[in-house]
Amino acid sequence: MMCPFREWEAAYLLGSLSPGDRQVYERHLAACPPCEHEVCRMAGTAGLLSRVPAEWAVESPGPVAEVPRPARDRGHLLVTLSVLAAVLVALLVFVRYRSWDDTS
Repeated sequence: MMCPFREWEAAYLLGSLSPGDRQVYERHLAACPPCEHEVCRMAGTAGLLSRVPAEWAVESPGPVAEVPRPARDRGHLLVTLSVLAAVLVALLVFVRYRSWDDTS
């Protein structure tokens, strides 16, 4: 099973998580060696970015959007797909049961 926090590393390292999400992610890191390893692997890149002079920065064409929460979005998608699959199975069972009922 894929880790639901798999894509939070960059947002965590760049300080883009809300305080609540940051706490949740830090608790997760303590229990998930693969995610902890990935954060450690990427930490140097975030440190290098902090050394880039401000005048080198490219000006953004507009406001910077909030970092999406991919894990949470993926979770909602998974729940939605699961519910749709369950409804489809129930509908198929109902149709099949009705066809057996009609033949007897």
